[in-house]
Amino acid sequence: MVVTVLGDRAERIGLWAGMRRRAESTRTGRSTVAVAVAAPAQPESSWELSERDAPNARETRAGGTVNSVDVALKEAMATEGAIGVALVDFTSGMTLGTLGSSHSFDLEVAAAGNTDLIRAKIRTMESLGLADTVEDILITLGRQYHLIRLLQSHTGRGLFLYLVLDKSRANLAMARHRLRTIESSLDI
Repeated sequence: MVVTVLGDRAERIGLWAGMRRRAESTRTGRSTVAVAVAAPAQPESSWELSERDAPNARETRAGGTVNSVDVALKEAMATEGAIGVALVDFTSGMTLGTLGSSHSFDLEVAAAGNTDLIRAKIRTMESLGLADTVEDILITLGRQYHLIRLLQSHTGRGLFLYLVLDKSRANLAMARHRLRTIESSLDI
């Protein structure tokens, strides 16, 4: 299981009891991504984690779990027309997790680029003196929707869900509703 590390966010996500963390850097195109690899305390032949490896995965000392991020990404991918999804920290541009079925673009690069978009919108709102928050941002392309949902909960501040949809198969209203539902159940 690979989870992107965002400084102290690794602690906030939490890793299963009995697991150790090992930091690595991987190169994805032009950007370098830091990741934490969850590995069993006792070396095994497989990196796959089962219920026996993490019986209390939902109860970590940090209050959140890698499992909740994984579940949230899977729920987002269950949206009709979903191509890919990422949970991103817009303070750093790094991803907490990605899930997708498209080889046509790199979700991590797209997520980092959308971080600049969010920062620009927040700066513009501050310049205008708007005392409001951004719920979501929609980018409509010829064949895709890119939906960005900023998380509003106190534990999700600084994070956003980035969902890429096939325009011909997606129901935009349902996708927005699903992201709101995922946000309300996400425990980070």
